[in-house]
Amino acid sequence: MKKRLHLFLLVIILSSCSNTVSKKDLEGVWWFYDGSGDGELIFENDSVTVDNGYGLPNKARYKLKKDSIPISFEGNTKTDFLKYNYKDSILSYKNAKYYKRYKTADSLGIVHKKFGLINIKSTKTMHSDSLNLSHSSIFRAFKNGRNELKLVLNDATTSVEDLSSFLLVTNCFGSEQIHHPPYLLLGKKTSLRDLKEIYIYSNVVNYDSIHILTHYDFLNRLFHSYKVNIEIFREETLELVPHTKKDIYRKDYINKFNPENVVIKSKEDFTKLDILKTNLNYLISIDLDLPVEDYLHLNQKINTLRKKEKFNIRTELILL
Repeated sequence: MKKRLHLFLLVIILSSCSNTVSKKDLEGVWWFYDGSGDGELIFENDSVTVDNGYGLPNKARYKLKKDSIPISFEGNTKTDFLKYNYKDSILSYKNAKYYKRYKTADSLGIVHKKFGLINIKSTKTMHSDSLNLSHSSIFRAFKNGRNELKLVLNDATTSVEDLSSFLLVTNCFGSEQIHHPPYLLLGKKTSLRDLKEIYIYSNVVNYDSIHILTHYDFLNRLFHSYKVNIEIFREETLELVPHTKKDIYRKDYINKFNPENVVIKSKEDFTKLDILKTNLNYLISIDLDLPVEDYLHLNQKINTLRKKEKFNIRTELILL
C-alpha cells in the first residue's frame, strides 16, 4: 500500500512539472531576451506572429502538442517548433528565448504594423542578427497616402528634415562618434528623387555611404542589401550647413578632373559602362526618373567597376 502511495505521489509531482501549456498561457506578446532571434512573438487565437522588430511580421498557425508547439507559415512546407518551459514560463524558438511581456488584454496596439518593403532582390545579403548587433542608425522611408516622403525614426513617423539630427544622435555610442553607414529600409513607391533627398540630409552629418535594405527573406532571416555611395555636389547641399573638404562644386570638379561624362537615362544605357577606359575620370549622370530598381542594380555595377578597374568614377543624380 505504501509503495502504491509513493507511486501515486510521484505521478502527481511529474505531472506538475510537465512542460504542457494552454492557449491561455500563450496568448499575448512575448519578447526576445536571450540568444539569436526575432524581436517578438505574438499569440492570438490559433495564430502566432513572428515580428523581427522592423515592421516585417509573418503570421503562422500553431498547434499544441505534449512536448512542443509546431508552427507552419503560409506557403512554406517546413514546420518549425516552439518549446515551452512551464517551470520558468519561457518560450524557446530556434536559437532564442522569449518571456511574456503583455497579456492579450494589454497587448492591443502593441503589435507592429507591417511595413511594405520595395521588394527588390540583391546579390548581396546580410543576416538579421548582423543588423540587430550593429551600432549604426536604422530607419525606414515610405510614401504616405498623399504621396509624401515620410521617415520612421525611433518608431515615430516624421519628415526627412529630422533625419540629420536622428543620425547625429543615434550614432553617439558612449563617448565616441560612430560613423558606420546607416541602414535604410526602403518602402514601396519611393523614388530616386526621394533617395536623393535622403542623401542630402545624410550628407549634413558627413555620411558618404548608406546601406539600402530592399527585401526580407523571412525563412532565412536575410535582408537584401545595396551599399550606395552618397555623392552630392556642394551647390545641392543644404544652406547654412558647414561644408567639409570633400564637398566640391560641380564646375570645380569638372575643371579639376576633366571627366568624361556618361549619361544614364534608362536600363539600356548600362552598356555604356562596358566600354569605359582605365586611368580616366568619369562623371556618370543618372536621370532622376530612373526606376529605383534599375538605379540600385546600376550602383552595383559601378561598385564592381570601382573595385576591379582603375576608374575614378563619380556619380550624380540629375534631371536629364
